[in-house]
Amino acid sequence: MGKFDRYVSFVNADWQGRSARVMEGLIAHIEARDSAFWPYFERQRELAHARGLDDLRVLHNFLPTLKELLEELGDAATLEQLEDLEENCM
Repeated sequence: MGKFDRYVSFVNADWQGRSARVMEGLIAHIEARDSAFWPYFERQRELAHARGLDDLRVLHNFLPTLKELLEELGDAATLEQLEDLEENCM
């Protein structure tokens, strides 16, 4: 991947791929309903998509909550991907 400056452009940042990988990691938790938060998150994601917003925006909106939940659930892999997305694309 080439160098990029997130404050100038998302060119070469692969924000769509990174967002998709984080969402893939969250799907197991959403389906398991291992927190009362997941149905709410799922509904908010649907509403955001209906307004034309993408998953990067959805993840950004819930960043602190997602990070806390992933820590509690011991999902280090998804947490690492989320933190990478935060650092490079948010």
